[in-house]
Amino acid sequence: MDTSISRSNTLRVAIVGAGQMAQHHARSIGRLSQLAEVTAVCDPAAGALEPFKVLAPKAVGYPDLNSALKDNSIDIVHVVTPPHTHEAIALQALEAGCHLYVEKPFVETADGASRLLELAEQMHLKVCSGHQLLFEPPSLGIRKYLPALGDVKHVESYFSFRVVKRNPDGRAPLRDDLQLIDILPHPVYLLLDILERAGSGTTELTKLEVGPSGTLQALLRRGSVTGSLVVTVEGRPVESYLRVVGTNGSLYADFVRSTLQRNLGPGTSGIDKLVAPYRQAWQLFTGTTASMGRRFLRKQRSYPGLMEIFESFYRAINTNAPSPVSPDQLLGTVKVCETIAAELQTAIEKPCGTPARAGSGVVVTGGTGLLGTEVARVLAENGRRVRVLARREPAPWDRIAGVEYVVSDLANPIPTKIMEGATAVIHCAAETAGGYEQHQRNSIDATEHILRSASSAGIRRVVYVSSISVMAQPKGSKLVDESSPLEAHSRELGPYAWGKTMAEMLASRLAAELGIELCIVRPGAFVDYRRFESPGLLGKRVGNVFVAIGSPRHPLAVADVAFSARTLIWLLDHPADAPAVVHLFDPAGPTKASLVERLRKTNPDLSVVWLPMVVVIPLSWTAILLQKLLRPGRPALNIAKTFARQHYDYAQIKRLEPMIEGNTGIPGTANGPDDLAESRRSVATGTPLGDSVRLGGSV
Repeated sequence: MDTSISRSNTLRVAIVGAGQMAQHHARSIGRLSQLAEVTAVCDPAAGALEPFKVLAPKAVGYPDLNSALKDNSIDIVHVVTPPHTHEAIALQALEAGCHLYVEKPFVETADGASRLLELAEQMHLKVCSGHQLLFEPPSLGIRKYLPALGDVKHVESYFSFRVVKRNPDGRAPLRDDLQLIDILPHPVYLLLDILERAGSGTTELTKLEVGPSGTLQALLRRGSVTGSLVVTVEGRPVESYLRVVGTNGSLYADFVRSTLQRNLGPGTSGIDKLVAPYRQAWQLFTGTTASMGRRFLRKQRSYPGLMEIFESFYRAINTNAPSPVSPDQLLGTVKVCETIAAELQTAIEKPCGTPARAGSGVVVTGGTGLLGTEVARVLAENGRRVRVLARREPAPWDRIAGVEYVVSDLANPIPTKIMEGATAVIHCAAETAGGYEQHQRNSIDATEHILRSASSAGIRRVVYVSSISVMAQPKGSKLVDESSPLEAHSRELGPYAWGKTMAEMLASRLAAELGIELCIVRPGAFVDYRRFESPGLLGKRVGNVFVAIGSPRHPLAVADVAFSARTLIWLLDHPADAPAVVHLFDPAGPTKASLVERLRKTNPDLSVVWLPMVVVIPLSWTAILLQKLLRPGRPALNIAKTFARQHYDYAQIKRLEPMIEGNTGIPGTANGPDDLAESRRSVATGTPLGDSVRLGGSV
């Protein structure tokens, strides 16, 4: 094919994929209208073109790239699809004579990258990938000041991030280790870029360690320059930085704040050591202020650096200049990422502990969530056969020895064979975010599918985890107990409370119809006393200030996940003693003040501001009015009602607690009535425990 054909001044772009990232591409290309325009969007999903009608008004929708290439003149193909599809689509684009932009990760293997790059060179086509951090101000600043560092000796690339646990559209996200692989190219190509500029020869990966819980470390070398790479899903706070150290100073590029701190000069004298921190602090202050100001004034809605890398790539095509991302860097990035991915795969394939002992099996839904993980762990460590149903497979470091994991979307009917070999179900799965549609699918529909599948498999015992949010709050000081009515107007409390209420009502009706023994558990807000984080009903953290809502003296119904797991298992195993409905709280009834104090012990720099209900109530009225004006016809959320004082009766859970704690035989539980009382008093008052494993166990 003759790729030297005359092209119009405006490059014609086809975007393959129509997800959120593809929309970012279209938005950024729209700001480069003199250079390029989107003329085709390729995605088999119905309605895929809808979001692009404003972003790319000239774009035509196609089910796949092949259809677009037959019907349209395309100059550049942007591949914005799942990583495992990149190579095949990229090959199709190159063979059609189109220049190629592929979102990171470029492709999954070095062999695949080599084939694509060789073909592009043969056909005189340009190739680029999503290395947009190279075009952000911190990277540009490093390149500007790199000569001033003298001889570069070391480069450090660090990236810590929080994995996505749920998508706004309700789709199951990638499991944690695959998210790590997906984000990995960013810190890798930043490191390789500086090594390529500062070192000589070829870059070598000299050492690699993958930790047990989503932290990896790598050492690289190029000539006399060393590089270190650290990527973690556990480290906090979320950071992304590049530090370059030379014989005449150092540079620190912060990609979260989009700033660059310079510490130039030998820094060996006493005055240098004294002044340098102040100079860098001033750079951080002014740089952050300027960066945030630029983002605000530009009303930036896309990723920083994305438009800039597109512009550089398009100009390279028009002027026949080298691609802004060199083939060596593309190939080097893929090689490092492939090596790390292989190491992760090795960890996945290792035997996951000893198999569970024989006995009756238990199906746990939502077994990769906060509560479900704890339930599965306790069951497995006590020799039970456990099958976890979840929308995604957990990362290798999140798997529990002896537990079988089955990927299943509970929003769809569940094959009976998934339940085979089990005698009971603990149903923990539920939607915790999104709108009414997501809660209909993942809470209400999922509950129906679980009960019907369990019934078909001959299972007659189900423990269903509902929520205390389903209960109507009485007027006055009357206590809410297990016999109190459900909230009749649950939609006023939002999608979550509505979904839980409807799901519980459905579960009660179906269980009666299907002959299932159903135990309904209504927990308060889940907390983990071993790694305490504030529940939403306590308040909101804003930086280093925690805004606590309500009165410090008021109790807050929380449920420690370790105690909750033991409770669910006890209820499952003791149908004769278990009530039909259980309100699951910490029996000590901790106050808001004690929970705030617990939070401050792990966050010593935290300042606390109390927002009393006399302030919340008028704010809530204002919010309701605004919701009715801006969203007519939709239920308005009552903030004051959500944060109102709780009046729950703790009598039943206090009565059950000695039986629950005395029966489990789990290491780390209270040893007797005195120890139990001491641990519960500690939670209520926020005082430290004499033995840190008494409360919640060490499982």
